Amino acid sequence: MNLMYLKIFKTLAETENMAKAIKLLELSQPTINHNIYLLEQHYGAKLFDRSSKKLKLTRFGEVLMGYVTEILTLLERSEQHIATLVGEIHGDLFLGASHTIAENVLPKMMAMFNHDYPGVNIHLEVTNTRHIVDHILDEKLELGLIEGPVKNENVIGKSFMKDELVVVLPYSHPLSIKKNLTLKELSSLPFVLREPGSGTRVVMEDSLKSAGLDPSELNTVMEMGNTQAVIGAVEAGLGASILSALAVSKEIQLKTVKVCKIANVTIVRNFSLIFKKDRNLSPPCETFLSFIHAQETE
Repeated sequence: MNLMYLKIFKTLAETENMAKAIKLLELSQPTINHNIYLLEQHYGAKLFDRSSKKLKLTRFGEVLMGYVTEILTLLERSEQHIATLVGEIHGDLFLGASHTIAENVLPKMMAMFNHDYPGVNIHLEVTNTRHIVDHILDEKLELGLIEGPVKNENVIGKSFMKDELVVVLPYSHPLSIKKNLTLKELSSLPFVLREPGSGTRVVMEDSLKSAGLDPSELNTVMEMGNTQAVIGAVEAGLGASILSALAVSKEIQLKTVKVCKIANVTIVRNFSLIFKKDRNLSPPCETFLSFIHAQETE
């Protein structure tokens, strides 16, 4: 079917007036009538009620209008997407990412993005959620990918991925044979934790509070500003931790740690994309946002 038939049909349906359609389409009335006739022949049904001054859709026309709108919208989106792939998007993109995301999510994502948009130069700062929010607000960073919640009226956040936190134990720890730990067992363990201000720490503390355990009651023997350092400390037997399941996937396979859950407690969080409210995002940033959401829906 000729795509022009659909464009003519949609314009005529929206204007309900032949004169307006002629002006918008820059086509003659006989041409428009002929194309509508061919469309009606194709479907074997009358699409317009011509009994009044206004051109009203019949019930068959209304059904077709829904599909035509969707088809033409998808076509426009495809044209916009292809246009970005031919080198139109270029420039610098200043990103901030918290450690878990930078180490376990971004590498593959950035490689795919770089393949599609080689003209974009990504500058990545890896730090904790608190610092990323600060740098979004002072516009040192344009976009942040964080683990913890943000409560700031000047920052807009959009979730893009779910993550679960689990208890991480040295592989040979006596409790590592259990699938679930009680809150009492949890409070008896020495803990190596991320530093205050990290997204992992904030989500962990909020979840434990909701479950009835004050995080201050944990036997915290060490705090570290890097997830890999925490994992290394757990592997060395210095304590347990609560970390993203994504962050310890390699260590689980290597059998240097074991993970378990907390009985009747599920710690699930959303990874979020954040940017400053009312800031006009650059084309590279807008493209990166669209790219991430496209990966999410695949």
